[in-house]
Amino acid sequence: MIRDFVSLIFPQNCINCQQSLISEEKFICTACKIDLPLTNDHKNTDNDLFTKFAFESKVMSATSFLYFIKGGITQKLLHEVKYKGKKELAVLLGLLFAPYLEDIKVDLIAPIPLHKSKLRRRTFNQSEQISYGISSELDVEVNPHLIQRVVATNSQTRKAKVERWQNMRNVYSEAQTLLSGKSVLVVDDVITTGATIGMFCQRLVEADVKEIHIASIARGK
Repeated sequence: MIRDFVSLIFPQNCINCQQSLISEEKFICTACKIDLPLTNDHKNTDNDLFTKFAFESKVMSATSFLYFIKGGITQKLLHEVKYKGKKELAVLLGLLFAPYLEDIKVDLIAPIPLHKSKLRRRTFNQSEQISYGISSELDVEVNPHLIQRVVATNSQTRKAKVERWQNMRNVYSEAQTLLSGKSVLVVDDVITTGATIGMFCQRLVEADVKEIHIASIARGK
């Protein structure tokens, strides 16, 4: 009753369609949730995302939850997370994504880290919060400290594919030795060229992990 009263005074609207949310809805309405642009990557092991990492033999799978379309719902959701500080929305996206990862067997989840300067600006790591949502459904430990981001790079948004890979060289510290023989799920919010995760995976390989599985909330079509 209290929640309904608060909603009456301070109505919450769907991030996508701006319709008022009912008491059981959070951030997006049921209709928009049904219309989410699912990739269904989990149904195809040789999907377009996986081909970005085919050069690395220890990458066993790569799955994105949603397609990223300019101006679409996925962009709106991630914008709210990254630039409006909606930490709970990041966790919710992880919760929604988790059922599509149930067939992946891993020992731990490793979110892509932010450099400390960017972490100070945003106050939280969106990939880490997404990982906690996935973790709560899959019952797998999240360890955000396995590898550190030691170099702050410029924005990747306007860079070409080759430039993005060059920009990511040596930005990560060496991985902790406890990774040897482990299967790791690497989590990020958006994958474009794969440069960010590709360099992160190289550190995991150097640490002698058994397998790498890649997951992101969004990717391009």
